[in-house]
Amino acid sequence: MRISVPVNHNFYEEAPIRESALGEAFAVKKAGVKHLQQELFSSVYELKLRAEQLKQIRIFNFKRSRFFEPDEERLILKLYSKEKLEQEKEYIVQTGLYAGVLFHKGCKINITTKYGDAFLKRMLNFVNDIYVDNEQVKAKKDETENQFLFIIAYLFIQSLEKAAVLGLPQHYQKHQERSHKVRGSIDFNEFLKRDIPFQGKLTSTFRERMYVQEIVDVLYLALRKLERIFGKEIHSRLLGLSQLLKQQYSGRFASYQTIQKAKAHQTINNPMYSGFKKVLDYAEIILLDKDLMPDNEKQQMATTGYLFDIAELYELYLEKLLSRNFPDWTVSGQEELLIYQHQFFKRPMFPDLVMKHRPSGKVVVFDAKFKKMEMRNEDVDRADLHQIHSYSGYYKNYLKASGLIYPLSKEINTDISHSKSIYGIDDNQVQFIIDGIYVSENHSMQELIKNEEAFVGRLSSIINDN
Repeated sequence: MRISVPVNHNFYEEAPIRESALGEAFAVKKAGVKHLQQELFSSVYELKLRAEQLKQIRIFNFKRSRFFEPDEERLILKLYSKEKLEQEKEYIVQTGLYAGVLFHKGCKINITTKYGDAFLKRMLNFVNDIYVDNEQVKAKKDETENQFLFIIAYLFIQSLEKAAVLGLPQHYQKHQERSHKVRGSIDFNEFLKRDIPFQGKLTSTFRERMYVQEIVDVLYLALRKLERIFGKEIHSRLLGLSQLLKQQYSGRFASYQTIQKAKAHQTINNPMYSGFKKVLDYAEIILLDKDLMPDNEKQQMATTGYLFDIAELYELYLEKLLSRNFPDWTVSGQEELLIYQHQFFKRPMFPDLVMKHRPSGKVVVFDAKFKKMEMRNEDVDRADLHQIHSYSGYYKNYLKASGLIYPLSKEINTDISHSKSIYGIDDNQVQFIIDGIYVSENHSMQELIKNEEAFVGRLSSIINDN
């Protein structure tokens, strides 16, 4: 059974599912509804980032580890039901900011990004320093979760490109050769057995550096699979390496055992090849994406799968977007602000985006929020609003503007989303904004780029005025 829910869903229980609508909500038949009730919603199930349950789940990051408070537990998925007096039972599904695939009690749960493939590709392109419309890279329709496979593809290609700078993993193999020339050392046992009387040929043994065949096969087949799904453009930056892998490929299919041998090979413990550990993790998911469902009862008791920190991806996308469009400003992500250094309650703060104007020293500080924004009061979380004002207060007289940046679900109205002064009090000229890029699930790449330009234009008019 498969069900799909978007990220950051139903945090305030604003979208409960009535018992009569459970099958329709998850597109399952009557028998499936019983399974949902008995298995998924029979008790409260909660999965958080730092829980013990995550031993069987892979969490993938895009570039760096984001800062979390030491005691912070970040929600991934929560399933529970509520009895209503004289009303139908309600079923609640809540998600956090991690997208991906989970297998829980025989059910496959897809947590989707909800903003469409164009926005996902655009963010991934920026992380990989690609600033062109590459909408030609499209997944063919099949039964796989291509949105997640596309993320894995980018992570795989990016990490492979970096890991292969020093070449593919190689190790020494012992070879034996019988010829007129001696290579290495003479094998005297063979000489005594076969070469008395001497007939002009000797058996010699030598060591030669060879590519690790299991690793070559896994990497080659992963690239081939991505090519079949997304087209050759997906690995256009790796054409030379792709040709080398093709030449060295053994011609054999990479079984599960082959993949495990590649991941466990001693060569990737060498610091020179350590980057291939992540590469092979991504390759395993690419090659086995249809075989991740646990196949026995014992395995099905554990929650397994793979997840992506979509909020981190959004932060990195904004960081690159602002750096590219504001060359006079230095843009940094997760800048550490040290407060109360001489007191027992000292601690750091980490705003998502800090822009510093090099000539003047002026500062703009933003927090990136990958949450729904329809310009309603309840869309702005109280904690988020307090947090960004804490960051703003740190910069005092240097602060030019601050705000929260969202993927917008509708066209922005700056009359209600921009304030000429922080706190809305006229005793200062620090602007405070709620803004972002208007993103629709149906937007094309060209429309998305146009909306990016509109956002940059609004921001430019605020931070570059005198």
